[in-house]
Amino acid sequence: MRYQVREKIFRLGEDNDILNESGQPVYQVDGKVLSLHGLMLVNDLSGNQVGQVSRKLVALLATYEITLAGGVSAQVHQRFSGPFHPKWTISVAGGTDMEMTGNFAGHDFTLTENGQTVATVSKAWISLADSYGVDIVDGQNDLLILCSVLALEAEQDRSQEHNRGAGPLGGLGELGGLGGGGIGGALGDVLKGPL
Repeated sequence: MRYQVREKIFRLGEDNDILNESGQPVYQVDGKVLSLHGLMLVNDLSGNQVGQVSRKLVALLATYEITLAGGVSAQVHQRFSGPFHPKWTISVAGGTDMEMTGNFAGHDFTLTENGQTVATVSKAWISLADSYGVDIVDGQNDLLILCSVLALEAEQDRSQEHNRGAGPLGGLGELGGLGGGGIGGALGDVLKGPL
């Protein structure tokens, strides 16, 4: 099944829909609470909560916890694999782990389980510039995969906000701690100066 997800779904400060391949809403994502509580809620079209994604505050690498209605739970966590080939693992409680690899910033990556592709994320078959598609193989837990992709989107958005100076250290995460905003960003701007 193919789904359509808007990029930067949380930054807009409003509820957003996940659409099916026909463009019909399937789920509603409430990202408003993400900035306040590190939490996002996924609801069905009747408004019932069917999923919850929360950022684990104390972890060596970025980690998100997913809880689905019906008792399924998982963790999406970044694996240390070097800066140029990041990898994420989806650890499903009582199930088989999945791996996410590829170009995350470009929304062009795959999810695999036991070496078999279970989902592909791509902008290639979506005509809207601010959206990407999630193509999930039949027989998979679509909601779990969608929540995992949303966790990754939230982490990318969080990292970009931090690098722009909206983070707690005023953007000390960019250019070796010298760019992006705040005191660190101002110092970085002075040091970079005209070339």
